[in-house]
Amino acid sequence: MRIRTAAKAATTLALAGGLALTLGGAAFAATGPTNLTGKGCPSVYNNSASGGTYTQTLTKRFVAANGIAYGDYKVVFHNSAGIVSSAGTREYRCY
Repeated sequence: MRIRTAAKAATTLALAGGLALTLGGAAFAATGPTNLTGKGCPSVYNNSASGGTYTQTLTKRFVAANGIAYGDYKVVFHNSAGIVSSAGTREYRCY
């Protein structure tokens, strides 16, 4: 019986964790990091959103074949509890 109870508890926790991740993803999509297009490709940019801070760090600046400059940014989210999580990468046009 104990193994069955433990398995049910683990399943319940996994489902609850999945729901929390889904809700967090929805909040991220609604506010997220700042769109840096047109801001000149700063080396670092911070903005507050979703109950924490997004830090966007320039990882690569390049000029496309059409002559337009772009910047690739690594995005990290710091929540109010101090937990850091990756929010992927973004590309913005530099002008």
